[in-house]
Amino acid sequence: MDPPQQPPQPPNPAPPAATTDPFDDLLTLEDTLYTTAYASGARDGARAGRIEGRIFGLEKGFDKFSQLGQLHGRACIWGARIDAPAAADAEPQDVEHEQEHEQPLLPRLPRNSRLEKHVSMLHALTDPLTFSTDNAEEAVADFDDRFRRAGAKAKIIERLVGEEVSAGPSSPAAAEEGKSGKVKVKGEAKKSADFEDFAGSSVLS
Repeated sequence: MDPPQQPPQPPNPAPPAATTDPFDDLLTLEDTLYTTAYASGARDGARAGRIEGRIFGLEKGFDKFSQLGQLHGRACIWGARIDAPAAADAEPQDVEHEQEHEQPLLPRLPRNSRLEKHVSMLHALTDPLTFSTDNAEEAVADFDDRFRRAGAKAKIIERLVGEEVSAGPSSPAAAEEGKSGKVKVKGEAKKSADFEDFAGSSVLS
């Protein structure tokens, strides 16, 4: 017996013709241009922002550590200028002989326990090896706090030793050249371009 024949299937209907309005692109032209320009500007801005931010960070970091180095150097000089205690076994003739040949370029500072304490504290606060260079809030806050305390210590030492420091540069151009102020020591007859070796400081050792 022959199997029953399947009824013929109707042919697949043809898909409806796509109705595209030729004016759609023209009506959305402003939105298309705005979206494209916004994406391009955001991409370029992110790249330029990273570059400018890095340059700004380097400038600020250099400026801060330059001022820190100035305070640290002044602490070393102040510590070296403090009179060292005479050795117990040193003979008076040897001491007089050394004093005759020593010609300090800067006047010596008398021994003072308060002065030595402030100089030692200033040296410890401005020691660059104890600072963190991480780009973190804790490191930045620690630097700002220690730098502020070091500046206050430097002003106290200036009053103790009788030195007057002129005001820093008032213009940005002068600030870029350097923020080192001129130190005027009372009783100093003239300035010298030479430098004295301050490595053997008894206060900072």
